[in-house]
Amino acid sequence: MTDAERIAALEARLGILEDRDAIRALRDSYHGCINDGRYGQIADLFTHDAVVELGYLARYEGRDAVDAGFRAMGERERFFIKQYIHSHQIEVAGDTATGVSYLEARYGRFGVSYLVSGRYDDRYRRVGGAWRFSEMIATLYYTVPAGVGWTGDDMHYLRPR
Repeated sequence: MTDAERIAALEARLGILEDRDAIRALRDSYHGCINDGRYGQIADLFTHDAVVELGYLARYEGRDAVDAGFRAMGERERFFIKQYIHSHQIEVAGDTATGVSYLEARYGRFGVSYLVSGRYDDRYRRVGGAWRFSEMIATLYYTVPAGVGWTGDDMHYLRPR
């Protein structure tokens, strides 16, 4: 391998590491907006044709719907949410990437506290040099009142009936 080939290989590896770091920062920015109540900033993290599916709770198609949906979340009465993400795994392929991460969350509405756990399956796309979500699909493992715990008979108390 020549020096030029070694340098090119190192630059390619460095590019992937930088992309992964930028994508992790994107996911962290999303949860920061949720946790800090900055719902009006969330749409900027998505592509114009993005799809968001939050388990059985919501589905948004297109950035305008993403914006309206998250802004409405912030307008809910007596609403509280904090999300904690971990084990973010990312695969980069040029200007697209996929990611999987796991969620633990605390949710509250009208004085009832819920424990929430799930998984995010994401697609990302580089747009204008910046990474954005093109698809965010959440699978909810459980959404149960804190007093019931997550091993009860009903695993999704937040599901609309």
